[in-house]
Amino acid sequence: MNAAIVQGVVVALVVVWAAWSAFRRLLPQTSRRCIARVLGWFDRPALPQALRRRARDWQPRGSQGGSCSTGCASCGGCGSAAAPPTDADGARPLRFTPRARRDPGDASGH
Repeated sequence: MNAAIVQGVVVALVVVWAAWSAFRRLLPQTSRRCIARVLGWFDRPALPQALRRRARDWQPRGSQGGSCSTGCASCGGCGSAAAPPTDADGARPLRFTPRARRDPGDASGH
């Protein structure tokens, strides 16, 4: 086997793994639906019992009722801090903090 072919296969596997990881991290609900749909194809009566059992075992579990906007901290992604207050329309106000002014006598040039 040529070294270039092996290198290409390894790079392709790394790219596919990175894309799958990003997909699961950035779109968790969509990835769960896709996984459930693919595993549903393997849970048919025409297929062997061992394959059907494995497909049922690998099915994603349902969510526990929380989402990223609830602040539940079940996934470890949003933290347990309370959400900032909102106005009457439900929008969160932006808060800008000005930069500290430099002392005009500062000769450091930064």
